[in-house]
Amino acid sequence: MIKFGTSGFRGVIGENFNKENVQKIAYALTKLIKQEKEKFPCVHIGYDNRFMGEIFAKWFSEVLIYEKIKVVFYDTSMPTPVVAYMSKDSAFGVVLTASHNPYYYNGIKIIRKSGEIPDDFANKIERIANKISINKIKTKTFEDGVQDGTIIIQKNTGDYEKSVLSFLNKKKIKNENPKILFNAMHGNSSKTIRSICKKLKLENYEIMNENIDPYFEFGLPAPYLKNLTAQAVKVKKEKYDIGIALDGDSDRITCIDSSGEIYDCNYILVLLLDYLISEKNFKGGVVHNTAFTNLISLIAKKYNQPEYIAKVGFKNIAEKLSTTDAFIGGETNGVAIKKHILGKDGIIGAFLVIDMLCHYKKSLKKLLNDLEKKLKFPSCALEFAYPIDKEKKDEITNKVFIFKELPQLNQEIVKFNYEDGAKFTFSSGYWTMVRFSGNENVVRIFAEMPNEEECQDIILKMENFVGVKERQ
Repeated sequence: MIKFGTSGFRGVIGENFNKENVQKIAYALTKLIKQEKEKFPCVHIGYDNRFMGEIFAKWFSEVLIYEKIKVVFYDTSMPTPVVAYMSKDSAFGVVLTASHNPYYYNGIKIIRKSGEIPDDFANKIERIANKISINKIKTKTFEDGVQDGTIIIQKNTGDYEKSVLSFLNKKKIKNENPKILFNAMHGNSSKTIRSICKKLKLENYEIMNENIDPYFEFGLPAPYLKNLTAQAVKVKKEKYDIGIALDGDSDRITCIDSSGEIYDCNYILVLLLDYLISEKNFKGGVVHNTAFTNLISLIAKKYNQPEYIAKVGFKNIAEKLSTTDAFIGGETNGVAIKKHILGKDGIIGAFLVIDMLCHYKKSLKKLLNDLEKKLKFPSCALEFAYPIDKEKKDEITNKVFIFKELPQLNQEIVKFNYEDGAKFTFSSGYWTMVRFSGNENVVRIFAEMPNEEECQDIILKMENFVGVKERQ
């Protein structure tokens, strides 16, 4: 059974992620492209470093080219945001990736006009793909497609890099020449990072974990707090100005301050929003999801900029970006700049952070502390994921979402929101939340409090409330 989640279709390799389902999804996409009657239909296809990624991408392509849909196929593993940008003027972009999931997963992200497809389009793909029998799907070999020109092998991604560079003060970055420690997490960001650094004339940088390892050291290629300990130690010990970690397909980002403290996009987006409005005159407001620091609301109010709230899932952020005047959007795992692409992009996020640090000549921690003082709202926002089985999911569903039991938190709960998970807001303005992932068999717990001790205490109470302990 093919089912799209929060961010595309994902499954265990060899089980529900297999050649048959990949080609069924490709077939469904061809049918929808043909329904729209585009004169020159074209699809960009990329893949990440996961096991058999290139082979799955070729199998996907072979269905499209039989139906006379031109394919632009990337000659090497390619970041999702690069494919999203390069396919802006084509019918679709497709990336074979499971993003930050375990190594035994793979997946398919379908991108349209630089943002992930919305639910209604994903539902159409599901219906067609689940109805068609694999023996009715016809293909043409990849090699024949290359030979007859229906497949174009793409090597040049310079247009993407030009877009990233257009947002930066190149002269100031070159003059400051910050010391940067990137972490590719065995994903596919390093080639693009090196190319952009070369164009910025940056030499004082290093990239950790840039070798291809489809097992991701048997961990998660995700810039979660627990995966960044070694990088944080190195940043502090060797006196880097900034550490930046990207996930397996380069759309997620986490930053490490020179002090070794780690900041996710709760704070990256907050700082970039303030920077882009105050120093670069961006206007139009911000889009974020329900599980986000309240600092973002205070900044929007400070500059009299609109604030738009979307459900969790970057496709929902993208939809709001495309239908409002907002210039930036984000979740705890990523940032999007509307004039670049509608989807999250860890690479542009990384270089905007570098641009900001070079502009202010202050550390990430200093900038955030100064901002919290101005807004009079100290903040520690944390998020953890917990693996669960169906029985546990049913138990949590009944307790939290059907019977709507309330946690005992030693906080006055003044607002309840069950639109996208269960969010409990306190009289102090801080909050906690629980929701199920749309891509993995996990439940997530979020909280924001004035400091880490209080935040961890709330999360521990929420763990006891929903009955989970093991953090992913």
